[in-house]
Amino acid sequence: MRPFALLALWLWAGAAAAEVGTVGPLALDEGEDVFEQGSGESTSTSKRGLRRGNVHMELWASDIQLANLAVKLGGGPFYLTLFAGLEPGGRKDARFNFGLGVGGHVVLSHRLWLDLDVTGGAVQPVQKPLEGDGGNVLGQLRLMLGVQVASRFALFVGPTYNLWFVWGQPDFASVTRMSVSESRPKADQRIQHWPGLQLGMHF
Repeated sequence: MRPFALLALWLWAGAAAAEVGTVGPLALDEGEDVFEQGSGESTSTSKRGLRRGNVHMELWASDIQLANLAVKLGGGPFYLTLFAGLEPGGRKDARFNFGLGVGGHVVLSHRLWLDLDVTGGAVQPVQKPLEGDGGNVLGQLRLMLGVQVASRFALFVGPTYNLWFVWGQPDFASVTRMSVSESRPKADQRIQHWPGLQLGMHF
């Protein structure tokens, strides 16, 4: 299966799951009022978060992948994220990744919020993906500080901490632009870990 077909399938699954998430009521912005039936009085909504809706999209760049796309499901304090990314590179260095994660959303003020999540996935070469004599798992701890520009648009930036576990014959020497710390539990295994950075947009 070609790498772009894999990415399309992964994101299609996220979009299909998103259809289920949209059946719930939309979360209003902080400070908006709703009217109780029969009373004629307005009551302030609870702080569910500044982001409207139960389904969100994110586009970002990081030290690992130049272009990343995620579908986030959840309009309250917890969410599920499905993501895929692409690093163009050269013909032999081009790669893509895909994965999923869970996280939490915290409102700091009317315009500021924090997302913290843990994700897991794999990195594959664009040329002949899912082949070869080895495998890998990429785990990330991500912290995102968001600035809500509009009700459905925000900018975010934040640090990450990454752990890449490789076994067998690796496709790449490294998957980051940052310097890494490396250990070898066994002769055919490698563990790299490093702090990273990401910057993106939230819809």
